[in-house]
Amino acid sequence: MSYIRVKDVEKLIDRDRNTILRWEREGLIPHPRKDSRGWRFYDEKDIEVIKNFMKKMARERC
Repeated sequence: MSYIRVKDVEKLIDRDRNTILRWEREGLIPHPRKDSRGWRFYDEKDIEVIKNFMKKMARERC
């Protein structure tokens, strides 16, 4: 299983770090694992959940 840094998640979903962190705080997306330094690491399942959340938001706007 590979882990993805928040910096790379930003690029994958085209959102900035503050948006991702806000969604975490609000419980809209899962909290990622953290390493000993406190850095966030997402796995592929987390990315799918985030992408599905974004699709749901887009549908609700229409």
